[in-house]
Amino acid sequence: MKFSSRSWLSAAFLAGATLLAAVSPARVSAAAEDKTLIVRFYDDPAGFDPSNIFRIENENIAFNIFSGLTTYDSKTGQIVPDLATSWETKDNVTWTFHLRKGVQWQKGYGEFTAADVLYSYKRVLDPATASPYVSELTGIDTMEAPDPYTVVIKLKAANGGFLHTVANYHQGQIVKKEAIEAAGGQVRWKPVGTGPYYLDSIDVNSRIVLKRHDGYYKGPAPIATLDFHIIKDDATAAIALRNGEIDLLMRQSKEEQLQILKDAGFKMNHVDNYASSIKVMNLSDPILKDVRVRRAIAYAIDYPAITAAIAPTLQAPAYSMLMPWMDVFSKDAPEYKYDPEKAKKLLAEAGYPNGFTLKSLNTSAQGVTEQQQFEIDYLSQVGIKMELELVDTPTFNQRRNKGDFMTATRLLPAVNPDMILFSYLHPDNIAPKGLNGARYNNPELTSAIEAARAEADPEKRMGLYAKAQKIAMTDLPYIPALANNVYWPSKPNVTGVNINYLAQVNFWEVDK
Repeated sequence: MKFSSRSWLSAAFLAGATLLAAVSPARVSAAAEDKTLIVRFYDDPAGFDPSNIFRIENENIAFNIFSGLTTYDSKTGQIVPDLATSWETKDNVTWTFHLRKGVQWQKGYGEFTAADVLYSYKRVLDPATASPYVSELTGIDTMEAPDPYTVVIKLKAANGGFLHTVANYHQGQIVKKEAIEAAGGQVRWKPVGTGPYYLDSIDVNSRIVLKRHDGYYKGPAPIATLDFHIIKDDATAAIALRNGEIDLLMRQSKEEQLQILKDAGFKMNHVDNYASSIKVMNLSDPILKDVRVRRAIAYAIDYPAITAAIAPTLQAPAYSMLMPWMDVFSKDAPEYKYDPEKAKKLLAEAGYPNGFTLKSLNTSAQGVTEQQQFEIDYLSQVGIKMELELVDTPTFNQRRNKGDFMTATRLLPAVNPDMILFSYLHPDNIAPKGLNGARYNNPELTSAIEAARAEADPEKRMGLYAKAQKIAMTDLPYIPALANNVYWPSKPNVTGVNINYLAQVNFWEVDK
């Protein structure tokens, strides 16, 4: 997506007009109905505080509770207005946002103003918050609110992708100071936002209930209640949908179950190639610090064959941390096609002719997966013994965030390529300060991504991003395993399930 500052502004006004037009009398009438949508939630909830939120299932809840200055169009992925009706910048350094008037906070916290924006960003930047997304906002030099409906942000350096930073995702989600203070130590379980739904109740072992926020600025949603039932097992979830106990499955990750549901006539809501799934190599490990070992692991595993064998619908081959639909994606980077002999040669050169033990940190939510079994088998053929460390989801998140592992897995959903490149490759974000769990630091790559983000010339910008991707795939701190296709099967009468490139669904658009 390539836009000048002027075209972004035009898009803002056009999208704003579309949002106003969407709030029709017919919609308000439909919203008056007391409809309930029962949705499958597939793992233990981990809380919904934007400053520390993790995992896509939790982010789907937060996406519908909170708002950002901008958000993403569900179908195109383009940035559109949210709490800001418009914005302007002449140099990508100073950004002025004009805020929507009359927006109401959930649970009686009054009207949204510029003070809420400043508080939210300062909270993420505060070391006491310990946000893994602090790096997304460290480029801010000054913030001010000249009036209740204007925010002016000056950056330390030009950033053409800053509209992604303030979008309805992680650090961009706006919170209310009084609600945060009232929640105290329970803040992750007591979210208060300005979005279409508010959290009504939660039982971390069974259910999450969201209720319609009737004061939502776009108008009330058609569905009054979102009742999320926690069903971890995919087969059990599929049976619940077939029996009519569930309206919509938040994710179905078993190929055979997906085919059964498709054959039975259920709607296959999906988005393809939305994110790369990677193996994180901890470069502080005495074995993995040798690039020859990392390349050997990449050559040893035939990921395209694994994908074709176990999940040809749900997965696709991946050859980069970035997705091909991103405008800065480059094909000019090394590929590691399956070559066990080359893997053995590299291991011998690195001093491991008989292999070594590779410990892999994983969540126990789904037990030992077929993919892990394939990886164990492939690696054993070149002498590498892969041992799984299966832990519960909260422990997995904590250890992964701290960088406490030899290898781990991570999914990289993002619309903004800088979110991936800076978060996972920049030395300022080395774990536990940020998401760079590989502890990767290459000054040449760092210089390239910093220059790319500030570069206004499209051709030079593309060249810098291509250089960064080539370096990353040469050094291989992360091994791309596969690209994910996301499916949310539903009853045929459920409409408006538009899964965006962050695997999120805007439930304001959903009806039945």
